Amino acid sequence: MEVGSPDIPITGMVKIGDRLHILKTDSIHRITLADDIDPERTNINVPNSQQKVLDVGSGSPLVGKTLLTAKQLFESGFLGNQFDKGKAIDLSFEALKNLTAMFEQASVFRDQDEEEEKRVSEQVVKNRTFVLPSAPDVERRCKEFVQSADHALQALFGIGGLFYGDKIKGWFEGLADEISRLHEGDAHYIGFMGDAAKFCKSMRITRNCIEHRKPNERVEILNYTLTPANELLPPMIAVHHPKFIQPKMPVSTYTDQVTNHIADTFEQMIAFMCSRNVDRSVGLPMTVVELPTDQRSNQFVKYSFGIDAGGQVIPAG
Repeated sequence: MEVGSPDIPITGMVKIGDRLHILKTDSIHRITLADDIDPERTNINVPNSQQKVLDVGSGSPLVGKTLLTAKQLFESGFLGNQFDKGKAIDLSFEALKNLTAMFEQASVFRDQDEEEEKRVSEQVVKNRTFVLPSAPDVERRCKEFVQSADHALQALFGIGGLFYGDKIKGWFEGLADEISRLHEGDAHYIGFMGDAAKFCKSMRITRNCIEHRKPNERVEILNYTLTPANELLPPMIAVHHPKFIQPKMPVSTYTDQVTNHIADTFEQMIAFMCSRNVDRSVGLPMTVVELPTDQRSNQFVKYSFGIDAGGQVIPAG
C-alpha cells in the first residue's frame, strides 16, 4: 500500500487505539484494513483504506517531543507488564493533536502580525484618518487556543495517572505532592514537578477565566490598537486573577511560548516518570538518558532508556 505522496518517505509506525498509524516526515496516516471494516469478509470488494490524520510528521519537533518520545520510552519493555503502554500512547497522541492545533493558531497570529506590520508601514494617513487592521474572531480563537492547551495538559495528567494511580486529586499539584511523598529526597524530580504544577495551574486558571468570566477573574483580549505615541500594537492578551496574573503581551508571542512550553513539559515529564519507575525485574541500572545528537534516530527524540556509564551514554537496544 502506498501511503501519501511517494516522494516523502515513511519513517515509522505506531499503533494508536486499535489502528496502525504510518508516520512520514510531514504527516501521520491512519491505516484501516479491510478485515477491520468487514471482519466476516461478507464483501470481498471492501478495500484497505488510509486517512491523513495530521499534517505534521516525524520532521516536526512537536511530534518528536510527544508521540515519538512516548513510543521510544513506553514501548521499551522497561516499565513492567502492569504499565498500560497502549493507553499511554493514546494519551500522547491526544496531547499531540491539541498541540498541533495550538501551533497552527500561533502560526496564524504570528503571520498576520508580520503582514500587518509591513502593510501599516506602507500605509499613507489621509485626512488624519488611519485604518487599523483587525484580527478576525481574535477572542474566539484565543479561547480555542487556551482550551486546546488545557486538553493537552489533561492528556499529560492522564499519563501521570498510569504511573501514580488515577485517584490523585488537585490536578498537577496533587500529582506533584504524590511524587514528593514517594520520591522523597529526589530534589531534581520534585523540583521539576513543582515548577510544572505551577505552570499547569496557571493554564487551568486561564481556561476558567476565559470560560467563566468574573469581574476579578477574566482574560483581557484586545485587537490591534493605536497608542498615544502613534505606534500600532498587535492583538494583546492578559490574565487577571487573584492567584495568577499574566501581564499584557502580544497574542502571537503568548501562543508561541505556551505551545513550546507545554511540548517541553510533556517531553521532560514523561522522561522523569519513566526514569523513576523502571521495573525492578530488569536487573540492570537502567534509567532514561539524553542521547547525544549523533546517536538519535530522530533529531527531535532525545530521550531513551539506557545506562550512564561514568558519563558515557549506552542506549538500550
